[in-house]
Amino acid sequence: MPDDLIVERINSLSDLLDMHQFLDKKIDFLSTGMKQKVSIARSIVHDPPVMIFDEPTSGLDILTAKNIVDFIHKCKADGKCVLFSTHIMREAERIADRIIMIHEGAVLADGSWQQFRDLTSLHDLDDIFIYFVNKAKEEEVVDEAE
Repeated sequence: MPDDLIVERINSLSDLLDMHQFLDKKIDFLSTGMKQKVSIARSIVHDPPVMIFDEPTSGLDILTAKNIVDFIHKCKADGKCVLFSTHIMREAERIADRIIMIHEGAVLADGSWQQFRDLTSLHDLDDIFIYFVNKAKEEEVVDEAE
């Protein structure tokens, strides 16, 4: 990546993540939220075609979390593949085209939010997740009884 493009990306990400006030600080002296911002910026500064985010809004203030979600929407609109893990179901509702629900290392469900709503008649992704957890537990009990 050319130097001028790197500088442009750093400035753009600093704006997005509100990082200008601590760009010259050592990581040891940053708060948890600031470290989270640095981690995100480092992982996307080179503008990869696939973006992998693991709990990207954890530890961030509301405004920065919204900026991250907006940025992810922009990445999707630009045709990038975005993999996003979260425990915050509202984020998954807002961001994901496809949702894979995992509990205790096992895939419980794989589909769109609308497919889950149609299947369960529930409208809240937290409730839908609990539905699939309970369904898996019921199937475990049936398997053990056989």
